[in-house]
Amino acid sequence: MERALEYVELYGLYAECEAIYSVDNLLALADQLSPTDRAAFNFDPRVIDWPTYIADVHLPSVIEHARAKTTPGRTRTDRAGRLRRAVLSPDRHLAAFDLENTLIASNVVESYSWLATRRLDKPERLRYALRTLAEAPGLLALDRKDRSDFLRHFYRRYEDAPADQLDVDAVELMSQLVLAKSFPAAIRRVREHRALGHRTLLITGALDFVVRPLAPLFDEVIAAEMGRRPNGTYTGELTTVPPTGETRAQVMAEYCAAHDLTLEESVAYADSTSDLPMLEAVGFPVAVNPETRLAAIARKRGWLVEHWEKAHGAPKPFLPIGPLLSERERRLSRAPRRNEAPGARGVDVGAGPTGRRRS
Repeated sequence: MERALEYVELYGLYAECEAIYSVDNLLALADQLSPTDRAAFNFDPRVIDWPTYIADVHLPSVIEHARAKTTPGRTRTDRAGRLRRAVLSPDRHLAAFDLENTLIASNVVESYSWLATRRLDKPERLRYALRTLAEAPGLLALDRKDRSDFLRHFYRRYEDAPADQLDVDAVELMSQLVLAKSFPAAIRRVREHRALGHRTLLITGALDFVVRPLAPLFDEVIAAEMGRRPNGTYTGELTTVPPTGETRAQVMAEYCAAHDLTLEESVAYADSTSDLPMLEAVGFPVAVNPETRLAAIARKRGWLVEHWEKAHGAPKPFLPIGPLLSERERRLSRAPRRNEAPGARGVDVGAGPTGRRRS
């Protein structure tokens, strides 16, 4: 649906355009040519047999260029290969990666849904799923309008969530959702950069405790951070500006300055036009599984485009919901520990600001 909407927005203006084009300047320029040049460079539209041109020249050319290729093109493969060799040259300094749809086919909503339902029973899971589906159009609209505002709004759902419980669940989240939806080629690419001696940096708007298990892959991880209360629960408020948009370019510039690196010799991987500041800041941008607009920009500017897929045979759950705990596991997860304030572990993640449920 998002891809269809992008096409509508991209081509909608053409469908609405009503224009009459004049060729007066063109004809005036043609009249200025000498007879010899006019014969060699004839661009007078009045001498063209337009029905023949449209039927026999223009439309066949459009069809030929639009038809999907069934055999590999030598020139295209060689060009992509040259760009990839430049990206993986030992001369590069830094490789910065986005997370969502670049390293994994997942997003902050899926991660939250998995954590939110991890300790709910079946009726509670159903209510959560229905509520989330009802909220989806509004969340999508806010995300498309401003990514930072969306993250601040969405992360308020973590208010009162016990930090130690989420640290435990985040480890299972990594193995059961994040890794299951990861792109093996992306993980290999990170390792290739490290093997070449490049510093690797993950920049993501996801929360730090969600991506913490990915830290061994990178030299440094820059993620959103949330405040904690003295009783060990999250406040639901971010402590810093989430690393999105222009902030990502600033983060990379500061990182390069601190480690004596240069952005001109650095690589950036991202999938969305919202990441253009990050891609434009480096000398070697890579569009990964790009959305329509970014794909067009990448082709125009000659950037490397990578299409990475999930591993075949990976589980494909209909909804990103955590595996159901047994009743005994749920009781243990909600029982307060020694020297812990009553109720500190009894707040369920997932109900949101309009329907938070306390044990």
